[in-house]
Amino acid sequence: MSLRKSLGWGLFLVLRGIFLWVLILFATIAWLLVHSWAQRASLGQAICWYDETFNLVLVKGLLRPFIGKEVAAKFLGLSNMGAVVPYRIRWLVEMV
Repeated sequence: MSLRKSLGWGLFLVLRGIFLWVLILFATIAWLLVHSWAQRASLGQAICWYDETFNLVLVKGLLRPFIGKEVAAKFLGLSNMGAVVPYRIRWLVEMV
């Protein structure tokens, strides 16, 4: 991996880590006001959809000069929010 790509993925992790706090708050408020009844999505699905969309904006938009074009990710429309499989966060003890 080249230095430019490594720098791009490092920037991705830093930016995602910073904006994830705001993203979770925004997704929760949006779910309460709209997505719970309009898309029939759970809170986990809404947070994961916003996270995936933000990741795509970073990888295919802002950090594309660093990362390159070979990232094969596809945008999932808002109407498909209810089909998103939410992430599962498990305790370290459960993973061992």
